[in-house]
Amino acid sequence: MKFCTIIIPAALALLLGACGDWDAPAAARARRAAEGGDIVIGAAWPFSGGKGELWQGIELASGELNAAGGVLGRKLRIVKADDESSLAKGRLVAQQFAEDRDMVAVIGHLNSYIALPASSIYQGAGLVYLTPGASSYRINDQGFALCFRSTPSNRSIGRRMAEDVAAQGHKRVAVYYVKDTNSQNMANYFEQRAQELGLSIVDRRAYLHGSRDFSEVIGNWRDLYQFDALFLAASMPESGHIIAQARKLGLRQPIFGSEGIDDNWLMQVAGAAAEGVRLPEFVVRDEANDEYRRFSALYQRRYGAAPSAIAAQGYDSLRLLAQAIGKAGSSAPERIAAALHATRGWRGATGEYSFEANGDIPHKHIAIKMVRNGRFATQAEAAAR
Repeated sequence: MKFCTIIIPAALALLLGACGDWDAPAAARARRAAEGGDIVIGAAWPFSGGKGELWQGIELASGELNAAGGVLGRKLRIVKADDESSLAKGRLVAQQFAEDRDMVAVIGHLNSYIALPASSIYQGAGLVYLTPGASSYRINDQGFALCFRSTPSNRSIGRRMAEDVAAQGHKRVAVYYVKDTNSQNMANYFEQRAQELGLSIVDRRAYLHGSRDFSEVIGNWRDLYQFDALFLAASMPESGHIIAQARKLGLRQPIFGSEGIDDNWLMQVAGAAAEGVRLPEFVVRDEANDEYRRFSALYQRRYGAAPSAIAAQGYDSLRLLAQAIGKAGSSAPERIAAALHATRGWRGATGEYSFEANGDIPHKHIAIKMVRNGRFATQAEAAAR
């Protein structure tokens, strides 16, 4: 009996110690962080997709930081995983990252339908989560202290694009959106702001992911409605087909889109029909901005091409985390998050970052770009041609 009374408390102590790690994952990660070694950051994204250049931006920032000695004298190690724009694969990646107790933060998930459930996994696992792609404002409305967004939300984008439609002198707008919560909310915010500006929404339609034939809706608009602009709270490749079919069926109204269309794939799918499409731009391509100029030169020297907007987002995302780790003096997730929350006016390649209490950046500048001669151009570049 004495033997049993010794063994059982010992086993319970081991069990409670293990449970303690799972009950307080941030504390467990903080203990690991204090042990030193590489600072491990996850990168989850559909890297094989049209916006896969996020990786080049992360890779460039990682190489630059490590060449300068890393952060806090420790090297950054990036763990790359492709979520394939799949909810099931995205959940699997998030769970794998959550189980890696050496990891302190995650950058990624392009799609809001993946990012939203993944954010719960990361928060529960004590991981800092920063998305440079998912636009759903709901990610920041959950009260999660470890979740951040480095690009504007669908709320900000919808309202900004309504302002651009009004600035171009249009009065009557048709709206086409993906039949999911994120795109529907963006369409709602676009409509709300449009009505505030005195515009009329003549019709709203939704389509399903994977659709290819939009001729019935386009034909109805052409034959039955009077409007002078079309707004797409849309995604790729569907939006490319919408634009191509709209032009083929005789619609000549200007087309405005969301960040879901901000993809070089647009020109491949829509061809010449993409000419003139106007989109939100999150990168301030200003040579007077020292950070952008330096990033652009580094990127072109490394990859032999001008950087895309999403590559710049990847670059800024890793550097944002690095500056927070340096400011916190620790790679413990809770301290990284506190430093991010305190970030005000930090200048990156895409502009300034100031986080609000919920981890969002609603005041980040949103410029406008358009398709000119088969490629994206800023308004200034387009006007100069």
